Amino acid sequence: MLRLPRSFLLIACALAPGWLQAADSTATGLPADLQAELDALQRRTWYPSTSARASVGWRDNVLLSPFAPMAREFARGEVDAMVLRPMRDHWEFVSFFNGDVLRYFSPPPETGGEQQWSLHTEGRWQPIDAVRLALKATGYLRDMVIDLSESESRRVVAPTRVRGGIVGTTTRLALPAGFGFEPSVQVKRTDYRAYAGDYDEVRSGGRLEWRRTDSLALSAAWYEVRRGYAQRQQFTAGGRELANTHLRFRQRDGELKARTRWSAAGDWSLAVTGGRLENRDGASGYFDYDQQRARLESDWRRGRWRLSIDAEAKRMDYLVQTVGAGIAPPPRISEDYETTLRGERELNPRWTIFAEHRWERSRSNELEFSYRANTVLAGVQVSF
Repeated sequence: MLRLPRSFLLIACALAPGWLQAADSTATGLPADLQAELDALQRRTWYPSTSARASVGWRDNVLLSPFAPMAREFARGEVDAMVLRPMRDHWEFVSFFNGDVLRYFSPPPETGGEQQWSLHTEGRWQPIDAVRLALKATGYLRDMVIDLSESESRRVVAPTRVRGGIVGTTTRLALPAGFGFEPSVQVKRTDYRAYAGDYDEVRSGGRLEWRRTDSLALSAAWYEVRRGYAQRQQFTAGGRELANTHLRFRQRDGELKARTRWSAAGDWSLAVTGGRLENRDGASGYFDYDQQRARLESDWRRGRWRLSIDAEAKRMDYLVQTVGAGIAPPPRISEDYETTLRGERELNPRWTIFAEHRWERSRSNELEFSYRANTVLAGVQVSF
């Protein structure tokens, strides 16, 4: 008997609200039990869904040290919850809650573990089929070891608590020939505890997408970002702080993305993304850098099995900062790599077992800015 997880049905409602109204057991040939479950969902107004995960694992460089890695075993608990109200009378609402707590069995003095919490709420209004407007709000809290050295003159890696919020609006316009345009504006506020990195940020831009079928989608995006820091000061080209100044960044971010799906010994999906970001401080240029990035996301499903891989690489070339001493020291270069490999096996519609490996590497022509880290874990998930 075919039975889909409730989370799959809820996502289908969120992404394609008209599908439930259009689905018919005679026209589509859906199995009777699946059609009955879809009909039951259609009669309801709000659809909650919850999943919880518990796992144990090992991390070989807890404090991201370049010289003396410290390994620790840990236990991790996660919870995801979603509430959905499908499109009715031109309105749709969806809310996500995520919690992630990690604790080391033998914690080092610097940190007992990590935690991440976030809540996202979104309301969508679709007056006609070709236009959809959305208002989004997100709040988050993270308490974890963070590498804050991307735009610093010194290495800053420490347990850090950061909280913030994002409010934004997005408009989705359906254009002829399979094109769609999505302009957006968002305002972000980030507050750090014990680090002078608080900032306000405004991000605006848009994404143009072409998709004729589910098998292929191409998109291009461009965003302008304005960030102002509350406490960080501007620097001279030689790396000295300037009193009574406030650091400001202007970023230009462009991205190209291709996504495809196909079936061959299972269901496959693949997404490839390439992007470039220019960061300018509007002062001496000490924090100016150009970033190139690439990302690969692949997913395979067959029966009760699922395998996925997510790999990302970034390179930052600094325009003013240099490394070392001498008459002509080389400019600073920073590279970051990360891969996550995950496997899942569904035991029944409620229970799933999984295993995951995450590899990180940060490399720079300054030795103290380089490190490696591996995290492996295995656990079980239950869905309600």
